[in-house]
Amino acid sequence: MPSMIGKEKKKKELIQKLDKLFEQLQKEHGISPGDFPDINKMRANLENADFSRFNALKPRLLQIVDDMLAKDIARLMAQIPKEESDANNKVVDALGNRLDQSVRGGAFEAETEAATPFGFGRGEGVDKGSDETEWVVSRERYKFDEMFQELQPVDGKITSSQAKVHMVKSKLPNSVLGKIWTLSDIDKDGQLDADEFALANYLINLKLAGHAIPEKLPKHLVPPSKLVENNNNNDGMTNGTSSYPRLDE
Repeated sequence: MPSMIGKEKKKKELIQKLDKLFEQLQKEHGISPGDFPDINKMRANLENADFSRFNALKPRLLQIVDDMLAKDIARLMAQIPKEESDANNKVVDALGNRLDQSVRGGAFEAETEAATPFGFGRGEGVDKGSDETEWVVSRERYKFDEMFQELQPVDGKITSSQAKVHMVKSKLPNSVLGKIWTLSDIDKDGQLDADEFALANYLINLKLAGHAIPEKLPKHLVPPSKLVENNNNNDGMTNGTSSYPRLDE
């Protein structure tokens, strides 16, 4: 950074205008507001910082981090074997027989209970609509369709850049939006049609309401128009290469 930035007067000026700097970075690099720290805490920390020791911003490093959050983390999570948790609950006795050490009874019967309508989380959050024939996203579809048309789709689809401009308005972190993008771009063409766009907005609203976003899209959330396309490829919803647009896009 320029040497003048280390001067006390300039330092106070920058701290005072920190909110404006955050807004500028959001626009220039496409960073979601949710990725920024609390501005008051940041100002307090900067009061004791030596600005002359700050390194210059390296956009390439931001791109690498954004790419990692959007693709690599999701890919790693998908590679974790489902059997891992079961293996951790088993030990071998003196004769080499495997013993099941999982705790049973009492509160731990919740696993069985989960298969009933009274299980924890049943009918809530991402599980909402799982026992219904109607696509649950359809209930809010009219709002999403209006937003979709405002983005002026071409041949019934919007580009990843158009989608990003809309999605960052939620102020969710890019890591979360990247995950939502991966789940919503079902055909992995790097674009969203009206159904996929509606799904993306539905997932955004779920997250804003405090619910978790699933690692894999449940079948009841897959748009009816996509069920036929994915009938012979159940993994097609998570194993594609489409990724949330980078910071420089």
